[in-house]
Amino acid sequence: MEKKLLVVLVLVGLCSAVALAMDPMGPPTAEIGKGKWSIGPMYSYSDMDLERQQVGGSWGSNNPRTETKIKVHKAFANLGYGLADNVDAFVRLGVANLHVDGLIGGGHWKGGEGDWNFIWGGGVKATLVEAPDVSWGFLVQFSEGNLGGDEKGQGNEAGNKATYEVQLHEMQIAFGPTWKAAEGLKIYGGPFVNLIRGRWQDEIEDYKPRKPIEEENWLGGYVGTEIDLAQNTNFNVEGQFTADGWAVAAGLVFKQ
Repeated sequence: MEKKLLVVLVLVGLCSAVALAMDPMGPPTAEIGKGKWSIGPMYSYSDMDLERQQVGGSWGSNNPRTETKIKVHKAFANLGYGLADNVDAFVRLGVANLHVDGLIGGGHWKGGEGDWNFIWGGGVKATLVEAPDVSWGFLVQFSEGNLGGDEKGQGNEAGNKATYEVQLHEMQIAFGPTWKAAEGLKIYGGPFVNLIRGRWQDEIEDYKPRKPIEEENWLGGYVGTEIDLAQNTNFNVEGQFTADGWAVAAGLVFKQ
């Protein structure tokens, strides 16, 4: 029990010190079993920088990209099914809150508190090589949502209000090992590709500019631990990192 607690504390400390990415991933290997189900809650917190086109212009040297820092809370209900002994599929339904930190829109608007909006996603995990202590596999997952909130005017726009809506499409592809470190304790992780695309829309009275967004630093890595709380019940906590952001995630899994 002391060894499990130490692993969790080390991971939490690591996650607070590095840059990380978006949705919960969990082990990159299949774990449910053919014809069986799993269900459980998942949560993630992300802090990252997005590149977006400045309001009122177009991409190019005369209108450079502007960097916007966002903070995102996500809460999912995750439902998984074992397609085969070495392949799992899952779907997720949940809510998310996107908060804009700092000035946006050319410095005239400051992001406020975000609203809670519906999000959904899904994915597949597969075990490629299975061994008693270390198994290797990959996962592919995605999520989508339209997240919005309020903006407050600064400078010449002081006293005015506006809203923002961010349409996000995210995909993660990861590969790596799941290591059985001790009885009831696994450590997992590996490199991943994180792709974020979408559209940013500010609504200032009747003016509604829509600008593309993207994350340029798409290569990252992640590390996590999975602990058996009871038979067929697991808890996991993990960190993911890229050059542009950071995130921590946790979840409970109840297996059939």
